[in-house]
Amino acid sequence: MKHVVKVMGLALLMSGLCGMANAQFRQSVYLNLNVPTGGFASSLNTSSVVPPLGLENIGKEASIGFGAGYRASYRFDVGVGMVAPFAQADLFWNSIDGDLRDRYANLHGSAPTYFNVPILVGVSYLYDELWNDITPYGEFGLGTDLLRITSESVKPTTGKIDQRSYKMSTSFAWMLGVGAYFGRHVSAGLYYYGLGKHYIDYTSKYQNQQTAYEAQTGERANRTVGSFTLRLGFHF
Repeated sequence: MKHVVKVMGLALLMSGLCGMANAQFRQSVYLNLNVPTGGFASSLNTSSVVPPLGLENIGKEASIGFGAGYRASYRFDVGVGMVAPFAQADLFWNSIDGDLRDRYANLHGSAPTYFNVPILVGVSYLYDELWNDITPYGEFGLGTDLLRITSESVKPTTGKIDQRSYKMSTSFAWMLGVGAYFGRHVSAGLYYYGLGKHYIDYTSKYQNQQTAYEAQTGERANRTVGSFTLRLGFHF
């Protein structure tokens, strides 16, 4: 949470400075298509893994996902285009691979889902309009990413439950992107989000007809999380 406080504080400072420069305030919303990279997209250690995944394999096998985002920015003219400091937050959603989801279904279980929330501040540069209202841009951002993995559970036999609940983790994050505006209100771009190395631990719950226990693991897995992202933006 310290990362979040620092990022939001920097965003407020940038907003104040830009306001003094008589900048133009803009708001944007985005639709995202996310292609996972790094350990996030890696395969399981063995193809015959039986759920639950546990620390050895959790955070892998992410499928192509979707997301949405919001941005507040200021634009001001620098003579050869526009510079726009911004603060933004996105929500990325990725399920696990379909074949692995089927294994959970066969065990009457619930598969984990991955949620990333990158919160970034950065700068966008918009070059002068080239032709037919098309304006190219490039941008970068820095901040923090929150990774939330939903619980996984299986019920392989009657009266038996094996469940893993994962803690939210945070990591340094960055973003680079290029694209173009088509007129004033629509844009499209290709981005890479480096969402950092996340350390993952969990609480395990097991129950059958004779016994039940809850335990927290003393070990942690680490996963390098990234995403190539196509973004469709709407600006007002």
